[in-house]
Amino acid sequence: MRKIHRGSSPAEGEPLSAGRVEYLEAARQRARSRRLRRGAIIVAVLTVLVLFATGAVGTSIARAKDLVDSVHITLTPNTGWPQQTGITEPTAVAKLSGGFAEMDTDTCVVYSFGGAKLNSVQSGYARPALAAGKSRFVLYNRSGNELRVESRTQNLYTKTLDSSIYLCAVADAGQVAVATDDTDSVAKLTVYSAAMEQVLSWNLTSAEGTPLRMAFSPDSRRIAVAAVTANGGQLTTNLYVLALAQGDPVQLGTATSVPQWLGWLSGDSVLALYEDRAVLYGANGGEKASYDFGGSTLVDVDTENGGVALLLSGGQTCTAVLLDNSLGVQYSGNVPAASHILRAADGFYLLTDSTVECFNKAGEFQWTQPMDAKPQAGVLNGRQLLVFSGNTVQQVTAPEPDSSSAS
Repeated sequence: MRKIHRGSSPAEGEPLSAGRVEYLEAARQRARSRRLRRGAIIVAVLTVLVLFATGAVGTSIARAKDLVDSVHITLTPNTGWPQQTGITEPTAVAKLSGGFAEMDTDTCVVYSFGGAKLNSVQSGYARPALAAGKSRFVLYNRSGNELRVESRTQNLYTKTLDSSIYLCAVADAGQVAVATDDTDSVAKLTVYSAAMEQVLSWNLTSAEGTPLRMAFSPDSRRIAVAAVTANGGQLTTNLYVLALAQGDPVQLGTATSVPQWLGWLSGDSVLALYEDRAVLYGANGGEKASYDFGGSTLVDVDTENGGVALLLSGGQTCTAVLLDNSLGVQYSGNVPAASHILRAADGFYLLTDSTVECFNKAGEFQWTQPMDAKPQAGVLNGRQLLVFSGNTVQQVTAPEPDSSSAS
């Protein structure tokens, strides 16, 4: 019996027209697309649920913003040096990834290492201060309770706290630590994620002290805190390391001196510079090494390029000291009176009242470059040396052979 075909359906074996084939193929393609879209939507919803459940969505957004910044900096045309930043007397200069931030009492500007202006912020704070990580920095009011988290190109967050701010620190991965006063304790330390969500808090007792210096570890998972307290009428510094994942402070040591600087030399070593010596602590506690200043006063420190550079003043003379990451002495010698030292890969630079001086690792003089105004700060980006003087930032290089011999 022959089958009865209804409608326009072709009989079995009857060839399909080209239009019909095209129609059926398009229908199959639409069905596949719908299935793919449904699958993609399901995967996206599940991913978002997982991110929110684990708290990772904020961090992912923060990383995306940093990536957008990096792309923007890469694509921004280099305008070169010198550049007039409008800041005559910088109160802080911080190196960032791909550029730097410079601040005075009113304005903070950000430039790329190619000379392009990336950001400008007028905080209006009475006592502004700057803390920086790799890709973002914090402007905060030391006589108030507001802080601004800035990327290299834009404002990310503005936060008003319930208490007055003592001190801030920023990790390379974007976390922010804030030390404030507290009604129930001597001070309170709060750590926020890169998305400004609270990670932990620590209420410090009078025996533990008030945070004076803070520094995140290179992996951004721990923070070193130097807290000062009065003990028997004498100031005492307690040094702690706080793991962000656990929140249990580990005391590394104590000193009867006020810390001038605090930082990490590696993932397991914390360097504290006191008034009379440098002390290297293990991140799990105890002194590993120390270097005595021999009665001299600390003028400046730089920990770039795999070691420590110290500039010490002994009255009429200055001493430059190069130390390795174990505080072993690589060089120590008298140098011209200076205000800043920068450690390079192959030596060091000094900023004097009117010149930039270059020395090799052995402390041998290499060259000098006169400046029109007093050098007030410097930043090293590999072999690129940028010097801040007057309201200008300029790149300083070795003078031409003829001018070097003439000088």
